[in-house]
Amino acid sequence: MDTITSVTKSENACKDMLLLVAQICRTKVTAISFFDTQTGLMLDDDGLSSSEFFNDDFFIAYYLDHPGILIIPNIGHSRLFDSYGIFNGESSNQFYAGVPLIDANGMLVGHLSVMDDAKRPLSQQQITTLKAFAGQFLTLHQLQQKVTALEKNEELSKNNETLMEAIFHNANDAVIVMDNKGVILQWNPKATVIFGWSGDEVIGKSFRRTVIAEESYTDYFKLLDHYKTRRQLQKNSQTIEICACRNDRSTFDISLGFSSTIIFGQRYYICSINDITDQKLITTKLDKQKEFYESILNKLPIDIAVFDANHRYIFVNPGAIRNEELRKYIIGKDDYEYAIYRNRDISIADIRRAQFLQAKSTGKEIRWEDSLPNPQGMMITHLRRMFPVHDENGELSMVIGFGLDITDRKVLEEKQATLVDNLSKQNTQLIDFCNIVSHNLRAPLVNMSMLVEFIEECTDVDEQKVFVSKFRPVLSNLHTTFNELVESIQIKNNLEIERENVDLFDSVQRTLNTLQAEIAQLDAKVEMDFSAASVVFYPPQYLHSIIHNLISNSLKYSSPDRKPLIKMATSLDKGNIIFSINDNGLGIDLIKHKDNFFKIGKVFHRHTNSKGFGLFMTKTQVEAMGGMIWVESAPGEGSTFYIEFKNQIACNEK
Repeated sequence: MDTITSVTKSENACKDMLLLVAQICRTKVTAISFFDTQTGLMLDDDGLSSSEFFNDDFFIAYYLDHPGILIIPNIGHSRLFDSYGIFNGESSNQFYAGVPLIDANGMLVGHLSVMDDAKRPLSQQQITTLKAFAGQFLTLHQLQQKVTALEKNEELSKNNETLMEAIFHNANDAVIVMDNKGVILQWNPKATVIFGWSGDEVIGKSFRRTVIAEESYTDYFKLLDHYKTRRQLQKNSQTIEICACRNDRSTFDISLGFSSTIIFGQRYYICSINDITDQKLITTKLDKQKEFYESILNKLPIDIAVFDANHRYIFVNPGAIRNEELRKYIIGKDDYEYAIYRNRDISIADIRRAQFLQAKSTGKEIRWEDSLPNPQGMMITHLRRMFPVHDENGELSMVIGFGLDITDRKVLEEKQATLVDNLSKQNTQLIDFCNIVSHNLRAPLVNMSMLVEFIEECTDVDEQKVFVSKFRPVLSNLHTTFNELVESIQIKNNLEIERENVDLFDSVQRTLNTLQAEIAQLDAKVEMDFSAASVVFYPPQYLHSIIHNLISNSLKYSSPDRKPLIKMATSLDKGNIIFSINDNGLGIDLIKHKDNFFKIGKVFHRHTNSKGFGLFMTKTQVEAMGGMIWVESAPGEGSTFYIEFKNQIACNEK
């Protein structure tokens, strides 16, 4: 039955029922309206016509609040329909009665109405009949909805069947349908292309014996048992790769998608088959290429790591991680997860994430250096690079990271820097040496030259002996100066000199004993406070020389206005010992002499024994052991020298 015929029959049935209602109620107008479908029919003197008037929201709202029958014998005495032309002065209607149509769920679906141009009541029999016809209209409407739904489902089923038939015959994959016994029921054209048999040749035959190669029977039975051993229908399809055979009995690889369905209580199997021969060849070729390239990458001595767009590892070569288990673990993880797994400092992951994000955002190569301890505890430095790789759409597909071990180069650079620093110092030393030679050796050489001239010009033997005798002090002074210069050079070059624990009090006392006469002459007072640190790990000869030079300077440059007072003390600063020696002597103008204070041959007070060599030698000895020396002083207020002895805390621990 088509829809037009169905609608026509429905309208005829409604017309007959409306006519009966009009005759029983003796009204000129009868109408039926359905709110859910927005349809309505009206029967009057002009016949049957469609009308949407009685589907107005007014009637829906009214009957929702008043589910019973509505009778208005005299519309002129009611204000209910004032706004509707069909019931006011524009119309001859004077009487209205309506019954709401309410379904089994209590839903309002429409109403049945009668109207007349005469003011009149309805009898009880007419009211009962009107209600009965309202129920019949509701039943007719519901039946018509079911018929319409069935007709739509039937049409949809036909369309689906046509669609499925088109899909089945035009599918890119072979589609084969078999029953529960494995007998082929349907065979689409693509199956003919793949296997060589036509549908007529295989329908009714065994799927296994026709399609599956004998060596794959076991895999096929496992797949079939997956469905047969389960009572419930398996909705998810299973896909396996299996060996199949063509009509010429040649074998090839297929992808077999397997699913089951139940129709009218019977189980059927739907097989979706794709020839993967070319795919397998390509996969095999790609696997070989991958193996080839990985073998190259795995043998390179540099670190190589490949990350996805989210900074997760997708490849790591042995150069980066030697342990195979760790290489497998890190795939799919990021540096934070790996750092936690290896109990490493998370800051390394922070640095690498920052570098990755920079490479990702800029699209440019990023370079940096990082250092990590190896299993033996030695710090290994790598020069790292990250190269972002983008696809054809400009999206980041991966980031390739390289790491080159530059530990040897860094060590060489450090040695080179040390060598340059030593050369610079030696150059400065050479300049100082030249200055002292030109300053301290020139006068003796001039004197010697003059003495030689006097001797050559003199004819008196006794007078010549006098001139020769004057050579001795000149040569002695020249010898002393030369030895001092050689000693300073040896100190700077002798970095391997042995150290030992030296008692400061003993070293100071040794100097005081040596200078006892001078101390007594000046009536000097010496105070010592070595409570913070009394032992220094240092070359003894250097420490004795340093203390001797500083104490002798305090005595040498004492003030004539007061008795010398020398205070020595120690303090600790982050594992280092700070030795200080304070005096109340003449002091030094540091503003004037700051840049030349510790230079060779520089003197700041007139004294017969001042040669400008003691402080230079002291600074040389302190710096040779990695320490520092500095001074605080002012003219007339004395001086305080500070010496920092590095890494000394261990020798003073109790």
